[in-house]
Amino acid sequence: MGADRALADVSEMVGGQQSVLGPVISVPYSRTFGSRHEETIYGYAVAYAETGTASANVNVDMRTRGIHAIPVFNASIKMDAVFDPDVLRAALPEDATPVWSDARIYLGVSDTRGIRDAITVRANGKDVSIEPTPYLSRNKGDYNPVPASDVTLAGGHIPDLETAIDPIVLTANIRLSGAERLSIAPFAKDTRVDLTSNWDSPSFQGGVLPENHTAGAGQTEGFEAHWRVPYLARGIAGSGTNMDLGELTEWNRRDMAVRFMKEGNPYQSVERALKYAVMFVGFVFLAYFLFEVTSTARAHPAQYVLVGLAQTIFYILVLALSERVGFDAAFMIAASMTVMLTAAYAASVFRSRLYGLRALAILSGIYTLIYVLMRAESHALLAGALASFAAIALTMYMTRNIDWYGERTSAPAT
Repeated sequence: MGADRALADVSEMVGGQQSVLGPVISVPYSRTFGSRHEETIYGYAVAYAETGTASANVNVDMRTRGIHAIPVFNASIKMDAVFDPDVLRAALPEDATPVWSDARIYLGVSDTRGIRDAITVRANGKDVSIEPTPYLSRNKGDYNPVPASDVTLAGGHIPDLETAIDPIVLTANIRLSGAERLSIAPFAKDTRVDLTSNWDSPSFQGGVLPENHTAGAGQTEGFEAHWRVPYLARGIAGSGTNMDLGELTEWNRRDMAVRFMKEGNPYQSVERALKYAVMFVGFVFLAYFLFEVTSTARAHPAQYVLVGLAQTIFYILVLALSERVGFDAAFMIAASMTVMLTAAYAASVFRSRLYGLRALAILSGIYTLIYVLMRAESHALLAGALASFAAIALTMYMTRNIDWYGERTSAPAT
């Protein structure tokens, strides 16, 4: 079972990667045109909150499928928003006839399979009944009171919205589960998000990074993160007609997101090692070069190509085997196969068992270093730089007495 399949299987039960949209108010309207008002078109006006805050408490644990461990989260999210009803009324075209009976407060999540409890909303201290929004056609000319969005919306009617004068204070609570990634859209003109979690190794993604966080700050468990997206940074108008709510929830544009990554993931480890692949293949070539200049045998360029191909296939072996037996066992098997093959080939090329044993020792050291770099995170660059320096220094030492041009007849006078 591949990693993508494992993620899909877990997502079937708990929900997939989740995007959350906070409260937004919308009212549909109609407009008539023509000398006899025989043509009617429909639209909707949208008003975002003036200010909004979201507080999320996220508990993460692991679900396993085969050898794969998928981070699964349960999130309790409380959102507070303040709306100015005059902004919504001002967003309506002058000649529009609003349908106040279909005006709604909308919230949304990307994967409804993860909703674990009823979404509760209170407007000015009164409960608002929240229901799923029906699927309606978006053909041109059809009446559709639901705003366009790439998340699944739920809505509730706010009574007396048409005549409301004072600000509307909304409080919403959502409890949902998901896998691997959680994001919250900047649902207000000025949005703040506070998130706490028990997870130790988050990856902050989306279009806005946190103002501050405690990840990697020496905490024994979990982290806290705080975001703020002011109106101008959000880059979307606070109200308007026929606005697409998907502008807020598109990945890597404006959302505030956390990906719960598992440390030591084999894909991450292999990806990290691939950054040093050229260096390690160069180490092996360097070892063969030293064998060649210190022996009477000569290696053909085709033999260097074969050795290089063997080192390249090693990374494919590690990745393929790790999906079956786990990363550590996969590395041991792939490294043993590659080292034994390359060492035996060295004994054949240079016609000496001694060179085969030397190759075995050197290659074992090289692959031990590869493993360290695959598992290291903060010290990988330092270890790679020191290893490269040591390899060049050893080569210079081993070749210091070689007469490269065959012109040296005697030692220089002292």
